[in-house]
Amino acid sequence: MRGEGSLQETIAVDLIEVAPFKALAVRTGMTPDKSGTREAWSKLTAQIPLDDARLTDGPSAYVFIPQEQWSKQVDTLWVGLAVREYGDVPDGIETLEVRGGVCASARVYGNEAHMWLVYDAMFAWLEQSPDYELDVREGVLGMETVPLEPLNALTIPYAEIETFDFTMLYPVRKKSEV
Repeated sequence: MRGEGSLQETIAVDLIEVAPFKALAVRTGMTPDKSGTREAWSKLTAQIPLDDARLTDGPSAYVFIPQEQWSKQVDTLWVGLAVREYGDVPDGIETLEVRGGVCASARVYGNEAHMWLVYDAMFAWLEQSPDYELDVREGVLGMETVPLEPLNALTIPYAEIETFDFTMLYPVRKKSEV
């Protein structure tokens, strides 16, 4: 396994500015088979079709993670779509206000082993950064953007995904702001 070139590549963690935005989302829990996000996606798109006029240009879905959970256990997630305005919010759909700001960002594009390497690289970067740390204040949401084209992973059972393709966007703050 060690000799595979794809695992030896350098995983880049960048700092990027994310504009604040609104999202309509469905809350889910962490399930051992990772089906929660797929079920949430089905519920979301049953109520908010992908041609809904409120949706921002994308096409991306988001998985939102309350960042204060990283230090213990992640048990709450939301699956959502960015919108220009909330409008009429159907039952079972929640409104999220994403604060935006500086985020540590890393791209995942590869198999499951590669995905875990990117998570490791992201958290190692956060631990070692002299200037920034994960913003774990209450209400700060980390995001993973999931492209809907050419393939939407949220419509495929987790166990069947061969190529994980998403971008991590985790809000950070300067260590001096603590």
